[in-house]
Amino acid sequence: MKCDTCRELLTAYLKAELEGAQVAEVEEHLATCAECAQECEGARKVLARLDSASEEPVMRIAATVVEKAFERRASDIHIRHIGEKCKVFMRIDGVMHEAILLPEYVHRPLVDRLKIMADMKLTVSNAPQDGRIMTEVQGKKLDLRVSVVPTATGESLVIRLLDSSCIRLSLDEVYLVGEQRAQLDDLLHRPSGLIVVTGPTGSGKTTTLYAILHELNRPAVHCMTIEDPIEYLIEGVTQIPVNRAAGMDFRAAMRAIMRQDPDVIMCGEIRDQETAELCCQAAMTGHLVLTTLHTDDAIKAVSRLLDIGLPRFIITSTLLGATAQRLLRKLCPVCKEEYDPRAESSAPGLAQAANEEAWLREAGLTELPGKLWRSKGCPECHGSGFRGRLAIYEVFTMDQDVLTAMAVKRASLEEVERLAATKVKSLKQVALGKILGGDVPVAEAMRMLMYLPEY
Repeated sequence: MKCDTCRELLTAYLKAELEGAQVAEVEEHLATCAECAQECEGARKVLARLDSASEEPVMRIAATVVEKAFERRASDIHIRHIGEKCKVFMRIDGVMHEAILLPEYVHRPLVDRLKIMADMKLTVSNAPQDGRIMTEVQGKKLDLRVSVVPTATGESLVIRLLDSSCIRLSLDEVYLVGEQRAQLDDLLHRPSGLIVVTGPTGSGKTTTLYAILHELNRPAVHCMTIEDPIEYLIEGVTQIPVNRAAGMDFRAAMRAIMRQDPDVIMCGEIRDQETAELCCQAAMTGHLVLTTLHTDDAIKAVSRLLDIGLPRFIITSTLLGATAQRLLRKLCPVCKEEYDPRAESSAPGLAQAANEEAWLREAGLTELPGKLWRSKGCPECHGSGFRGRLAIYEVFTMDQDVLTAMAVKRASLEEVERLAATKVKSLKQVALGKILGGDVPVAEAMRMLMYLPEY
């Protein structure tokens, strides 16, 4: 028997699907061919893993993990081998929680099961892989993005749960209202220019961009996007996925998109000088360009673009404005309660209360209010004290004063930022409004706005 013939029969041989004569031929060849014998052993291990991953208990555990994550409104599921346990963590309202503890022997078959569902290669365990699962939980369709990376203790698997309902959110529904909404509307009604959405990873930038596209998307406007990856498909919008293996990165896509006659372009992220220059070139030639940057606040979008390598005259010619945002956990409406911060701030030994008072005064309060809100945890919020999140925004526009300071007076970057700060309602001020309204506690605003190291 030749090696090629033996390899064709290996799977059937291992599954005991061959007849006596063929079994004898395969075994005779394996006894004399070390290469085929090694391949047979590898195939045997893969089949054993497939059998293990397809067992009813493992399939049930995989389904339960996804279902529990859906019920608890988790955005991510983490499955890791830690010590002698398989631990399942869930990111709920932006914070990681240890959700399920499983025996160590469950880790491998559970990861294999999810890899099979995500159409990943079971034989590859020493390199990162990405996959996707389309499933339905309690009558609702879910899009699961799966990532696997090898670690010292086995593969670490992370699932991002995507809810397609967020693509239908309007700007009002993402908490962008009032004066800030009017400022952004003014920018969005400009025929051309660059608008930058800033914030750290996980601050909701993509949701805001989709809400903006929802506002702009109509038959008379050709909207195009470049995304890595495309999280949701939006009817009426031409969406281009980044594919670096095929040479389609942000830069190549921006060059190609300019020949597609767009009105609005969304570039998922500016990562280098060339992409920034292409976005500005598109903005200068009559297109409205939306993109994202990682900065602490909206005003620092200017310094970030300068750091990337854009000259001042390009920034002043194209940048319409920038928004910054954070997601704050909302107090659970069932267990939240009022308290008097004045009583606690005067009590001895309460360092936390003193820190909160200092933050409130820094945010603009001259004296402590008579009541604030906090929560103690209940079954409804699984003891966390929080349920859901809301976004806070800071909107900066390049008005005539800022343009004059940058382009004519050639003011220093520090002077420009100080001038711009006088015209912007800061994230801290917006957060203060949410605190006084009973939506979020002081500690949550301090945590997200990085006031103190312990937060």
